[in-house]
Amino acid sequence: MNLLGEKFFFLGVGGMGMLPLALFAAEGGAIVEGFDDGMTPRAESILRRAGIGVHQLIPDLIDCSVLVISSAIRRDHPVFQRLRSGERTPSILRRGELLARIAKNRRFVAVAGSHGKTTTTALLAHLTSREGVPADFVIGGIPNEDLMPAGNGNNEWLIAEVDESDGTIEGFSPEVTVFLNFDWDHADRYRSRDEMREAWTRLAERTTGTVIHPATSSGEMEPDWRRVENRKTFDDSSPAFGVRNSEAARLAFSIVADRFPSMDPLVGFPGVWRRQTIHICEPDFAVVEDYAHHPREVSAFLEWMNRQDFPLPHRVFFQPHRFSRTTRFVAEFVEALSGLQEVSLHSIYGAGEDPETESDPLAAIREGLEERGVRVTKVGTLGDFSPLVGTFAFVGAGDANEWAPVLASLRKTKSPLSALAAIARTFLGSEEVRENEPLSSHSTLRVGGPAAIWACPGSLAGLRALLRTAALLEVPVEFLGNGSNLLVSDEGFNGLVVHLGGDFWESKTVTEDGECMEVGAGVLLPTLARWAAGNGFRGFSFMEGIPGSVGGGVRMNAGSMGACLAERVVRIDTVDRKGRLQSFGLDELSFGYRSCPQLDGLCIIRAVFRIEGTERPESLREEMRAFSARRRASQPGGPSAGCLFRNPEGESAGRLIDAVGLKGFSVGGVSISEKHANFVQPRSGAAAGDVVQIMRTARKAVGETFGIILEPEVKFLGPNGIRPVFSEGVAQKEVASDE
Repeated sequence: MNLLGEKFFFLGVGGMGMLPLALFAAEGGAIVEGFDDGMTPRAESILRRAGIGVHQLIPDLIDCSVLVISSAIRRDHPVFQRLRSGERTPSILRRGELLARIAKNRRFVAVAGSHGKTTTTALLAHLTSREGVPADFVIGGIPNEDLMPAGNGNNEWLIAEVDESDGTIEGFSPEVTVFLNFDWDHADRYRSRDEMREAWTRLAERTTGTVIHPATSSGEMEPDWRRVENRKTFDDSSPAFGVRNSEAARLAFSIVADRFPSMDPLVGFPGVWRRQTIHICEPDFAVVEDYAHHPREVSAFLEWMNRQDFPLPHRVFFQPHRFSRTTRFVAEFVEALSGLQEVSLHSIYGAGEDPETESDPLAAIREGLEERGVRVTKVGTLGDFSPLVGTFAFVGAGDANEWAPVLASLRKTKSPLSALAAIARTFLGSEEVRENEPLSSHSTLRVGGPAAIWACPGSLAGLRALLRTAALLEVPVEFLGNGSNLLVSDEGFNGLVVHLGGDFWESKTVTEDGECMEVGAGVLLPTLARWAAGNGFRGFSFMEGIPGSVGGGVRMNAGSMGACLAERVVRIDTVDRKGRLQSFGLDELSFGYRSCPQLDGLCIIRAVFRIEGTERPESLREEMRAFSARRRASQPGGPSAGCLFRNPEGESAGRLIDAVGLKGFSVGGVSISEKHANFVQPRSGAAAGDVVQIMRTARKAVGETFGIILEPEVKFLGPNGIRPVFSEGVAQKEVASDE
């Protein structure tokens, strides 16, 4: 298959089977984009470095000739709806089908079998790289060395693992097939052992050159070798972990290079991500993880653990992969885990499957383990891991593995805040994470203390990983845009402040139909107004003088000159404090005066605004200049938090404060503006407590004189998070409430 110039779109591009194939396609000259709403920062970084367009929100336009889907993608996925509405319908290929087309007319080495395919393929990549043998690779995981992308797409040999799970194995006719082992799996496709055995036998029959397989017979699951002519066997007698993979790789290398390697394949091999990964190992504490998700893999991993000098006790946290596999192998999983003292079971990672309706395999595993005297627990909070003594092993697929780096870092740093900062730096970079960052530098009022952690994630994957980690560590989180309408406590905030700034969050695009614009949350509202005017888009000029960002502006329903953002909203995309994506249409949002309750506590990442029509850019710029002149005439310049109080119905808060004679009133380094009494202006030495005292004084005076209780428009960020300025949750030393 000629990849040059071909347009591919990978649906589920961050998956461990999809990512390397996307890299290979890009390396071969294809134009590659992809979507994945569950991508890790590590996967995203690898893809972007390869020049692949990465989407974590479904793009408005998907232009491709080939759509590649992973086995976890359902046909009701929204991307299919988007494609059906496009001008052309692309070819749809499963991952294995694309790989089979690429492998056709190549000298192809297929690495097959039930377990160890990724490690063996990575070993072959390691060997050929170190021995200078040109070859291309598609590895179903991320090696812990720089092997991705491997080759240039034009080498004589292509080496890749082939997956039997979805039936695409039938499309391969390799020159060399490496069988590693034979176990029944994927009961949703292969209803019996005979069906799976026959699938492997057919692959061996289609192999045009040599079939490599273990010397030891695997009994009823082994292919029918009577139907295969050219075979070679490797020694699989060693119980040591990885040796059999090494022997298989060594024999396959001898065919590709026409010689045996000069080195032991395991020498210098750094392994593969999430395969026997040791995060920390101390005399009394260790954290390890592995992708094992079949009973045989779980048993092998636990045997490896027991042979290591890991401290006792061993606590295993297991997350099963796919409902069909878990249901079929309940007894086998019980047997594999029964030698442990304690097992924590996590919810099944479905990978596109619907939950079983007639049975609860997780409950059955729990019952079976308890009958054998194994203590079964459920982990929900950080406290469930206390004390941090012994070995914590995270096994399986899904998101339970996110605990592993958290526990390792917590042990090293002794503090959830320090652990969060350390972990965040690993996937965001040191420049994007700061400790004890002065929030006075990030608020328009220019007062307030520091944030314990300040983070500026450069991508959606980084943001979601950051929030998930903060949730695991139980660190409080607040979101900060341009810092307008915010009063930061002099004590600061004892948690994580997330700020969305930079190129990724400041995108501005027009939808294909020309009726809407998609805008990143980090875009400043005046910037958006000027961009819209430059493109001739009506309806955005009022934003010219609002000192906030799109994210904060939407949450507060910012407005000016008789207009507000709610009048332009079509859809809002958000992330919650646990990193979960959620979108809201206008009909799902209850916008009010400077509020939208559905968006409270959420991080807005993108807004879609309706374009009201078009007009000459110069006319719109003139409109903006008029708005600006009106604003300068009525509002003070310099540092400000905007209006302190909401306007009561039918009244002006500024007029009321002026009427009680408080224009120019000062406390400490802060004064009520002489120009507009609903604004305060700080001077050198100003403090948040000064602002609060002024607000208290104004509120009390207006209440006594007019019987009107002014409600704050500005929010208060204190040590424990954002609260209304006058509330029980605000520190009494800063707010002496008169309620």
